[in-house]
Amino acid sequence: MTHKINSICLALLFTGFSVCQSHAQKVNRKVTENLLAKIEISEMVNNSFTFSKDMRRIAFRINSGNKQMAVIDGKSGNGYDFVSVPVFSPDSRQYAYAAHNGSNWFLILDGREVAMAPASEITTVQFGFDNRSLVYVVKNDSKFYMVVNNVKGKQYDSIDENSITFSMDSRMIAYTAGKNKKQCNVMNGIEGESFDQVGFPILSSDGKHFTYWAMDGHQSFIILDNQKSQPYEAVNSLILSNDGRHCAYSVLQNGKSIVVWDNIESEKYDLVHSLCFSQDGTRLAYAMEHAEGDKEGFKQFAVIDGKKIGPYETVVEGSLKFSEDGKSIAFKVEKHDEFFMVCNGKEGKRYSDILQVTIAFSPDNHRMAYAAENNTKRMVIADDKESIPYNDVFAISFSPDNKRYAYSVRLDNKEIVVVDGLKGGKYDSILGQGEIVFDSPDSLHYISMKGNNIYLVEETFQ
Repeated sequence: MTHKINSICLALLFTGFSVCQSHAQKVNRKVTENLLAKIEISEMVNNSFTFSKDMRRIAFRINSGNKQMAVIDGKSGNGYDFVSVPVFSPDSRQYAYAAHNGSNWFLILDGREVAMAPASEITTVQFGFDNRSLVYVVKNDSKFYMVVNNVKGKQYDSIDENSITFSMDSRMIAYTAGKNKKQCNVMNGIEGESFDQVGFPILSSDGKHFTYWAMDGHQSFIILDNQKSQPYEAVNSLILSNDGRHCAYSVLQNGKSIVVWDNIESEKYDLVHSLCFSQDGTRLAYAMEHAEGDKEGFKQFAVIDGKKIGPYETVVEGSLKFSEDGKSIAFKVEKHDEFFMVCNGKEGKRYSDILQVTIAFSPDNHRMAYAAENNTKRMVIADDKESIPYNDVFAISFSPDNKRYAYSVRLDNKEIVVVDGLKGGKYDSILGQGEIVFDSPDSLHYISMKGNNIYLVEETFQ
């Protein structure tokens, strides 16, 4: 089987009518399929794909005889006893992964072996946001150390690979490490205070501010720029604004939950969840519960900038979402076993369920779309208008000029991309959880699979 890219382009033209923003418009869709790779699913390791951020590149792993290979955009790498899941740089131009033959481990960057760790194990590989910084964690004789741009860091009893985080310019790199039965957060190689347990570090985008929670014995603390808060019974959640100027957290104090926002405490609640900042950090939203309910027994509220909205049977955890400009906020609630969206205080239509991962605002923040379910069928609701029903809905995207919206769905046993209500070509799968990327107001792309062929699908509208 060959995995080299074959050059194949199939041009398809779909013409039809759709309804968008309450007026009919003709949509001419020109679709070009570029073959990225061929794959035999039986050869694939763990039946999983990875994608570049721009959704134009794909990677996966295969078994080839008694060796494993990483396949990038259809081209197979060298064979090893083991290869890790490849990762792409944020600008999608580079890729890296770890591999080993026998006891020798290698770091592979863009197909070249650039580092070797004999008698060790490379446990994780990660790019920084600047696209130049490359870090990996090495395990050697039950000890762990971080390598940052070929510079070896201090050894620890453990390093949590899920804790590794960068500032946007990648000048600050932080992670959680364990030593002598204690934990600390390490910022650019400098250890913070040790505690029985610490939460993952949270960095501002410029790396000048950081926060995390910590616990010693039965007391918990918030650490903000190396300053320790008063002790609490427990820390339930913690967020930092992108610019690092605002910090909010929910804690347990005397058996009650409170929210602390820039050192100002809220009233006491029975439950708090889903803390959420607007993009600029000037607005805060969260969900809470009071012991005293209304006449129907509903106890949960959304709190937006200190103002309560509700009550509801449930404010669904993790559903609160600000628009990019911070002027709008939407969240999912439940009443009488029905679910609906609330946007800027306005309640939407009730459904048997709402797929909160699909909630999307247009770039100008004036439009909102999401997927909902009724009678086992799913539909897209955009501008309060329902699409036809589908078997499933995966993802929703708006065009840069806010005029179009596209979504990926399953209809019967095929998956398709719908633009302004007009259905496109049929595929076995729209990969990457159905993600669709608009390149301009009149063009988009996505990655699909048909049989053993994986395509980069590019569409233009006329």
